[in-house]
Amino acid sequence: MDIQEIQDQLNRKLSGSRRKLVFWYDDDGSYEEEVDHLQLAEGNKLWKLTGRNYFATKLLIEEQDPESGYLIYAPFPRPADKENSLADMFYYAEHFYSDKLLQLMGELKIPGECEEQVKKYKKFWTSGNTARFRALEIQEYTPETIDLGIICALAGVKTLRFEEALRRIVLAGTKDNVVFKKLVNQKIQGVFWQFCRKNYGYEDENPTLEKFLRSMVVTYIDAQMAGNEPEEWKKFRASKQNDAFIFVKNLMGNEESRAFYDSLAENTARELDVKGVLLHIPLPRVLACDAFSEFDENLIDWMISKIEDHMLDERIDGLSIPEICKLRMETGYHFSDAYREKYQMMYYAYEAIRQVSLHTVQTSVREEVEAYGAKTYWIDTCYRKFYYYLDRVGMSENVEKIRDLVENMYTNRYLAHVTCHWNQLLSDQAYRTYAGAKEENFFYSYVEPFMREGGKEGRVVVIISDGLRYECGRELMDNLELDEKCDGSLDLMLSVLPSETTLGMAALLPHEEIRVDENLNIYADGLPCGNSLLERQRILQRTVPRSACYDFDRVRNAKQAEVRQMFQDKDLVYIYQNQIDSRGEGQRSENEVFHACQEAMGEIQEMIRRLTGYISNTRYLVTGDHGFIYKREKLEESDKIAVDALHPGYKNKRFLLSKSPIQSDALTSRSLAYLGKSNETYVTTPLGADIMKMPGGGQNYVHGGSSLQEMAIPVLKITTFKGKQETDFVNVELSTFNHRVTDIQIKLDFMQMEPVTDTVKPRRLLAFFVDGDGHKISFDVPITANRKDPDPKKRLFTEKFTLKSGRYVRGQEYFLVLADQDQETKELRRYKFEIDISEESELYFES
Repeated sequence: MDIQEIQDQLNRKLSGSRRKLVFWYDDDGSYEEEVDHLQLAEGNKLWKLTGRNYFATKLLIEEQDPESGYLIYAPFPRPADKENSLADMFYYAEHFYSDKLLQLMGELKIPGECEEQVKKYKKFWTSGNTARFRALEIQEYTPETIDLGIICALAGVKTLRFEEALRRIVLAGTKDNVVFKKLVNQKIQGVFWQFCRKNYGYEDENPTLEKFLRSMVVTYIDAQMAGNEPEEWKKFRASKQNDAFIFVKNLMGNEESRAFYDSLAENTARELDVKGVLLHIPLPRVLACDAFSEFDENLIDWMISKIEDHMLDERIDGLSIPEICKLRMETGYHFSDAYREKYQMMYYAYEAIRQVSLHTVQTSVREEVEAYGAKTYWIDTCYRKFYYYLDRVGMSENVEKIRDLVENMYTNRYLAHVTCHWNQLLSDQAYRTYAGAKEENFFYSYVEPFMREGGKEGRVVVIISDGLRYECGRELMDNLELDEKCDGSLDLMLSVLPSETTLGMAALLPHEEIRVDENLNIYADGLPCGNSLLERQRILQRTVPRSACYDFDRVRNAKQAEVRQMFQDKDLVYIYQNQIDSRGEGQRSENEVFHACQEAMGEIQEMIRRLTGYISNTRYLVTGDHGFIYKREKLEESDKIAVDALHPGYKNKRFLLSKSPIQSDALTSRSLAYLGKSNETYVTTPLGADIMKMPGGGQNYVHGGSSLQEMAIPVLKITTFKGKQETDFVNVELSTFNHRVTDIQIKLDFMQMEPVTDTVKPRRLLAFFVDGDGHKISFDVPITANRKDPDPKKRLFTEKFTLKSGRYVRGQEYFLVLADQDQETKELRRYKFEIDISEESELYFES
């Protein structure tokens, strides 16, 4: 820099209406002779430091001449602050540097003792890098914080935290890592590995990102397995177990890095030959760890083998198969999303088999119906859910064994046995005199009273889902109960016989008498009632003039104005959904019927929500016309009932219509006189769950017969609320009384204070420890409080925490924080803790 340029810059710094002081430390004294020739702006003077005239300098500037501006020139490097009696003056003065790096140090207020560290990375200090470094707002400059600041700036992070820089670096990949190349270009990669050693205990003569990550994963496993991982893996462990654990947990839990961890786990599992050594790892250790997907596969294989061998009471570390499934589906387990549907499949397989083995029959129709509505329905739900999830995850060789077992238990031990027993109880007279809810009384038992309850504002919408059997209605009710704008109740009613669409739909309409002939021609009080909406509407309007019948899809696809027009001035609307029956009866789609059930339930819930919002309708009845039997395994021809010699009028796979009873050991006949005295027709159904031998497809999904699965129909009575409803979230409290931590790993008990209801919603939390300054000292533990059980003991759960390495001081304040998982800054609870960990734990935490 020439002397003229220096003079111009100095005069700019000295200019202004107020007095200015400018310090110039010329490290090598290269301008000592030229400085005397500088022509400073008027009112400014030159003063030279000698290293021994500090007192004279202070006296001159602060006492003898407090008006003049001064250029204070020193032909030597700036001393360290503790050795510089002019340090206070220096920090409130202006600074000039003939060396650009020294000028930068002055601008950033980096002390002189760090000059060597700054000059060590001369190539780094470009304008862009400097801007990123400055943005870190480093509070105290030391050689270590400068190194860390450079690494953070190169990594592109905005906080001075090595763990943030490290995460950004590793996410750039282990091959052709452009971020790590920046470290190499600046020759700071050695410092980076020193930080890895200091913070995570990773040491290697030839360190690489691949080996570092493998070390972190193995150390994470070591923590979860309490040091009982395979012996050959132990050589990869890092010395700071808890910090490695937190690093891996954060990789798993962060949305930005989850996919990266999945790839890392796959590669690491291959390097460690996890599949080869897995069988030698005790199952409790496998259960404790979520590092690799192979662990989940191993647990599922174990469950399959136990279920296949009927060893349903087998446990791992005290946990039953359902408990293991629920545990591994929790959000705290990394592969819970990937394996949730497989665990759901195993859970429902177990439940289906166990419940069938525990099932007992009742001694009367009434008791059997009550038992079915209270608990037996669960077997059908489990069977449905098992296949629903099996179809989603796909068939594998080992799952085939479970599928065969579930199918055999459900079809042969449960369905055939229970249906035969039910038909023995359900004699002609027992059916005719059954005092419970019956489908043919639906209008006068449910619709009319509900309309009366509402008075002038009592419009009722009846949603009839073709094939909605009782167990599906139970699940729909459970879902609706979680909606704060819904309040409802559930009943079970028995369908008409035959349990088929045309007669079922007619029975749900207002009538005094239904007549059915042997060809399935149906008349309600003399009016024909087939599968025509117009015919149904004509019958409905005879009793309720201001009423209508609509197709479900027509209402669902209509715009708001069209919906309002359709429902205007209506006191009663019947809406007909044909999702389940339509898919089930299709020869190519019958195996999709359980998926159709899920979709139908979702569509009904959405329809209720839509009509409440669109037209302010608040009163709904949801029911079905009949249920169904679905078996995945097709019957052999030898198992079908021959009907050629019986000469019925109308033939169906699950029922026959005829003028007189049909005599057969495999069949039972009932009179349809219960529907009206003019009926002279008989309906004949199989005693068991078999079908009639008839041409055509459709053997898996059938209805029309007299099984409980076909005859048990739900009636949901729903009231919705307009506008915003007062709702709250469940409270979660720490239930551990001892708030003293003596180890880096700690288990704490939490209580969900109330069950989830329609007005008390589930809550998603994050739990973590912080120090008195609010810095996290543990990894985040996600908590999902969604339990519905009224028993407080079943709403108690335990979570495990791991503290970062650190020097924890007895008597200082530390806190356990419960925060909102979707908005971490929203703190919900804070509990004060004492951390008293012995120095033998060798904890050294850099916050």
